[in-house]
Amino acid sequence: MRHLFNSRVAVEELAGDFVDGTPQYTWAKASTVVDPLIGEPGELMCRLDLVFQRPGKDAPQPIVAGRAPDRIGIMFCSAVDGIKAGQRVRAIAGPLTGAVFELRAVPDPAQGYSLTHHLEVQVVEVSQKLTGVFPGSDLETGL
Repeated sequence: MRHLFNSRVAVEELAGDFVDGTPQYTWAKASTVVDPLIGEPGELMCRLDLVFQRPGKDAPQPIVAGRAPDRIGIMFCSAVDGIKAGQRVRAIAGPLTGAVFELRAVPDPAQGYSLTHHLEVQVVEVSQKLTGVFPGSDLETGL
């Protein structure tokens, strides 16, 4: 199955810190997730399929008005420890480079005859804010 993995992603989780008594939260690489062949903490090879939905498992997204619908799909990856619901994956190489997806559910192990073959989990693209860009402004300068 690994030969089908065409995306390299950074797995991120929410990390908190106190700055002058105020909690500050940022997304940081999850050091507990290590791909068995890459060996880089927080990165793994996977397949992000935005067309396929598993019948009976994946909840369809509600219809929204006034904006583009969210892109949803399935992430297939090797059976590694540390993948949890609520984490984010940022595509750093492959066809969806730069896209950020949130893991919405607990990953499902696909069972082989004697062990877990791979993991499958539903992902939803996270909206990214455009910094310094307002309606009617120049996209180059933001003014």
